[in-house]
Amino acid sequence: MKKLLIFQDPGITAERTLSIAADLLPDWEVSHGRVPDGHHALIAVNSVLDSSIIEAMKGGLISLAFTGYDHVDLEAAVSQGVAVANVPGYSTNGVAELALALAVMSMRDPGHRYGKELHGKTVGIIGTGAIGLAAASLFKAASCRILGWSRSEKTDFPGKYTGLSYLLGNSDIVSLHLALTKETEMFMNAERFSMMKRGSILVNTARGGLVDQIRLQEFLLSGYLGGAGLDVTTPEPLPPDNILHRMTGVVITPHTGFNTKEALERRTVEALKNVAAWSKGERRNRVD
Repeated sequence: MKKLLIFQDPGITAERTLSIAADLLPDWEVSHGRVPDGHHALIAVNSVLDSSIIEAMKGGLISLAFTGYDHVDLEAAVSQGVAVANVPGYSTNGVAELALALAVMSMRDPGHRYGKELHGKTVGIIGTGAIGLAAASLFKAASCRILGWSRSEKTDFPGKYTGLSYLLGNSDIVSLHLALTKETEMFMNAERFSMMKRGSILVNTARGGLVDQIRLQEFLLSGYLGGAGLDVTTPEPLPPDNILHRMTGVVITPHTGFNTKEALERRTVEALKNVAAWSKGERRNRVD
């Protein structure tokens, strides 16, 4: 009998994970724990999986109940014959909905003398992958004008693609939906903040490292920017004495975009389906 270790529970409860596993992997022995020795597959979320864990999983599978996989040494995994799979898109709806909510909450901060309506605003979507497209559709449904910038343009984008400088200079709300890479780190820097429309709002539900947070603070303090909606920060969680917590128009949530009942259920099912596929010799959601 093959053995699956739940290294990090991906679902609402451990009991629910075991219930789903019983349906999808009836011939597997499933247990929770932190010692991978003797297991054929391992499910983790966002823990850094070091060389000792990868070596212990030699010839097996690491199924990540997560979209990103930069916390796994893929080169080491390949050298040890360890397959690695992820769960793309499990939180698309939740993150997109939070992006819209953060924009509204920033505009309606009680610290403002007058709130602002979302209706009729121009929203710039930076990065039009699955979450960017979903966010664009929600803002469009709220009667916003949609601009987009991305390295690859999608035919179903519900707006107009433009150059980055045009988007920044003409958007009332700029919403970030980029992956964090060496090329996108500190994407929103002083130069790009200065290109934004005066009084506009930055929304970031992607990764904290996309934003030069010190420069963001400066542009907010000067009054050049009207606010920010941040589900991700550097560091996380943001210390309670950080000045961003005290700024009017700044709304901070503790990286909760993915944290919906539906998303956690989805990623649990998908991570377990990756194990079932691997046991049959199938490549499903593989990133190695």
